[in-house]
Amino acid sequence: MAGFILALIMAIGIILEIRAEAPPDRQISQIIFAGSICTFFASISLWLLLSYYFVSLTIQGSKVIEQGVLLRKELDPERIRQLRWIASPSGGIKLKTLTDKTTIYLENFPCEDRLWIVEYLRAQIPEPNQEGWDLFCHRVALPLRRYDPQALPVPDNDEVLLIRKRWDRLLIPWILLFTVGGILAAWKFNLPHLLSAPLLPMILWLSMRYSTPKQGMVSQKLSADKESRSYLTFLGGMLVAYIVLLNGLKFIANPPVSESTIMFCLTVVWFAVVLWKSHRIEKAQHKKRLEASKASVEEWEAGNTSTD
Repeated sequence: MAGFILALIMAIGIILEIRAEAPPDRQISQIIFAGSICTFFASISLWLLLSYYFVSLTIQGSKVIEQGVLLRKELDPERIRQLRWIASPSGGIKLKTLTDKTTIYLENFPCEDRLWIVEYLRAQIPEPNQEGWDLFCHRVALPLRRYDPQALPVPDNDEVLLIRKRWDRLLIPWILLFTVGGILAAWKFNLPHLLSAPLLPMILWLSMRYSTPKQGMVSQKLSADKESRSYLTFLGGMLVAYIVLLNGLKFIANPPVSESTIMFCLTVVWFAVVLWKSHRIEKAQHKKRLEASKASVEEWEAGNTSTD
């Protein structure tokens, strides 16, 4: 809802500014272009609202029924030929029969329902038809079983407790700074659209604050994670080198190629190196998760045995 309202406010503000500033012969084309961008973001927000009210998942008897905004699918667990466990941070499950397929996004459900769905499908679908269970068990299933909503998170020495007040202390000063700066800039340069300057930090603050549980959550310190620390150092060094090279071009009297061409080439090289470094780090982290997943699977199976 907030995203939908924000898109409408942006559309109204941009249209008013175009009518006041743009030449008459270009107003219509600029309004259509800006309106299409705002309509895109408003459509995403509207689709999320419709999904919230109409999308559901029902497991009843021998049927898995997924009701979407437009379509309804029914799958029989006995006819499922492939179940792929998606080991993303929020977790997902892909189900496929000979004629149909669907994806269950676990982040749409409370923790107790997520665990129930995982245990149900793990027991109902033959194990040879399941893919990616080990890593999913380590990253999603076992943390769901360990989760206790009443327990207060206690960080270790290399961890930090993130609470909502922490985001208030970090981001509210920036909101105030952008608000004052936007007001002064709008008054000084007679540009009313600069009054929207605090919207971006405000959206960041709201998203971070309300995505953090009330009791807080534990996160590893960057200083304790060697890979993340080296990656940030690498990004900082690359950024400094990029800025130095760009500024150094100004002291070259007659460069062999245009400055825009050199900037484009430097940007392409910078992104290529960043992607290569990111791929290497993700590959190393994936290897560590696979090694740790063996113990997680053993703990899961031991829990099932004790429960039985």
